[in-house]
Amino acid sequence: MYQIEINCMHQPVAGKFFLKSWLILLVTILASIYACISWLDAPIAFYFLKYASPLSGLGRTFGSTILVSAEITLIVFLSLARILRGILPLYAKALFIACCASVSAYAANDFVLKLIFARQTPLEFLRQPDSHVFHFFQGSQYSSFSSGHMVMASAFAFAIIRLYPRTWPPLTALLFLGAILLVIGDFHFLSDVVAGAFVGGTAGFLAGELWCQHTQLHAHDRGI
Repeated sequence: MYQIEINCMHQPVAGKFFLKSWLILLVTILASIYACISWLDAPIAFYFLKYASPLSGLGRTFGSTILVSAEITLIVFLSLARILRGILPLYAKALFIACCASVSAYAANDFVLKLIFARQTPLEFLRQPDSHVFHFFQGSQYSSFSSGHMVMASAFAFAIIRLYPRTWPPLTALLFLGAILLVIGDFHFLSDVVAGAFVGGTAGFLAGELWCQHTQLHAHDRGI
């Protein structure tokens, strides 16, 4: 059984390679965010203003409170199943890791990053334009940067992708769809979504990577 689990996981990524790749990606993302803030965010938000009201119901249906509650419920259910049955199937373990990564990344984003950057939402900006993009250390959970929904979705998706790489096409497509809806509905600026994808993707990939290293370590201890 344990051998099957190890074969389902890719080998852990080398630490130096991961750090180098992550730093390169970080620089790319920061440049993209700068470009979005400088030239794209406001025009795109203004262009899609007409779609804000029609898509407002979508925001209520998939509000962060509802999504977090669903993930926490799944975490509790899987925890109880593990206690009662003594074992979880591989896909259930992957879901557990992905949900934990998603909720943790969302909490860090909403209670740390949003409070630090304190950016207006697109609708607030369009009602009362502000010359300052960020009001550092004056934010709240309702600030716009970075997108909590994108952080949550990316962390979940990247954890699953790390554990089951063949899932990347549908999960990536869903992430792009979610990102497009967040921008079209004026829930977030484009730069908020880019930042949220990076933060969540980092958290999700790290969660999956730590699990891969955990399984490899235990396999080595058992002589597998």
